[in-house]
Amino acid sequence: MTQHMESQKLPFKTKMGYGAAELSSTLTWTMVSVLFLFYLTDIVGLDPAFAGFVLMLGAMWDAVSDPTVGVMSDRFKSRWGRRRPFLLGVAVPFGLITWLLFTDFGFGEVGTKIYFCLGIVAYYTAATLLDVPYTSLGAEMTQDYDERTSLNGFRAVFSQVAAIIAAALPWVMVSFCSDIAGSEKAGWSLMAAIFGLATIFPILIAWRATRGREMHPGGVAIHLRDVIDGPLKNKTFLYTMGLYAAASVGLSSAAATMVYFMKYYMNLNETQESLAFLFLFACTILWIPVISKVSSKYGKREAYMLFIGLWVVIQAVGIMLLTPAMIIPFYLIMVVASSGVMSISMTIWAMIPDAVEVDELKFGQRREGLFFGVISFIRKLAVAFFIWMIGIVLSKIGYVAGQTQPDGVLLGIRLLYAEGVAFFLLLSMVGAYMLPMTRKRHEALKEAIQLKKEGRAWDEESLRDIL
Repeated sequence: MTQHMESQKLPFKTKMGYGAAELSSTLTWTMVSVLFLFYLTDIVGLDPAFAGFVLMLGAMWDAVSDPTVGVMSDRFKSRWGRRRPFLLGVAVPFGLITWLLFTDFGFGEVGTKIYFCLGIVAYYTAATLLDVPYTSLGAEMTQDYDERTSLNGFRAVFSQVAAIIAAALPWVMVSFCSDIAGSEKAGWSLMAAIFGLATIFPILIAWRATRGREMHPGGVAIHLRDVIDGPLKNKTFLYTMGLYAAASVGLSSAAATMVYFMKYYMNLNETQESLAFLFLFACTILWIPVISKVSSKYGKREAYMLFIGLWVVIQAVGIMLLTPAMIIPFYLIMVVASSGVMSISMTIWAMIPDAVEVDELKFGQRREGLFFGVISFIRKLAVAFFIWMIGIVLSKIGYVAGQTQPDGVLLGIRLLYAEGVAFFLLLSMVGAYMLPMTRKRHEALKEAIQLKKEGRAWDEESLRDIL
């Protein structure tokens, strides 16, 4: 691949096609993040602590499988590239597992627990086989600093459209499907079957649209020691990984506890809950041009800190000031919080490839799969642990599914949703503040990579802070 093609802007249709796969990924991920804990406790009837354990088990497996699949995609060789074949192979299984995950076959208490443990492992296996090669592919489709933010903006649009659908529509569909299927449990299964079928086609669209766009289609040799020599000795990557893990814990905690907050504290009905999710995720799309403009003018790090900072304030203060009668202010809080949700999608995913290029300068190889695998591993370990803790806390404070909750339980739910989420978002801001990569340093980094390829001297002093 020539230098000209590496710096070339991507066509609009390529960006659109690439972003389509995020529709499938986010659709199911949002269902799992927002609905699955509630589904296990209030529909299947599992104890909250065990339901939290199921989610932790899945995320732990996901964390372990991410680096494995990342290395596999780095090593993979085929005439279709090293990332795209994964998209083709996982499309149908991904849709099937989406259906099975929200289907209770009534295997009895022990059998049901085993079934959902296996189901969550199957889901995260399929999600890893999709997400790691897919995000790694995006990292190497362009080396332009701002073009990466643009490409992730297309992903973000599809992501938020999917989040809107997955967070708001299931509540309405379950009611409709329950009437057709004859029971609430069957209604959840039918709803999931419809969503599962819908996830297959966007993955295939992305597979087709990215044909010929891999800059580095040949496999590279990866060894276990490369994890230590590469990602774990990469200063830019370590800060990016830390802020992403903290942000993900905050985001996942918000998704898992928001349903309980709305249902038991705000006393919202299903239509009002759907509207709240609609405000949260639909408004994220409106923030895309704003975040993109701020990022282009001031940098990805600065844009992230600004919009996450807004979310921290509104989450820590605004949520605790709400009373059950303040429905409109709650919706307005969702509008502001949506800017932080979108900043995670747009800016962090555009930061990771910058760290990959630090590695490329050091070792002369493109190892996106390794880096995306490792960062997913750490992020999901953190998320797994804290989602499990949410289930344990709900159980310890006396939460009982489907019943009116006493004041102590309601206070616990409020604190989990408000201060717990804000704490981890604030941690991610600290990580962003300490991140050494800037646009100026990235430009110097790209120049150094090219000079090194040509066997010419490059200025190491200008890159001291990121090396």
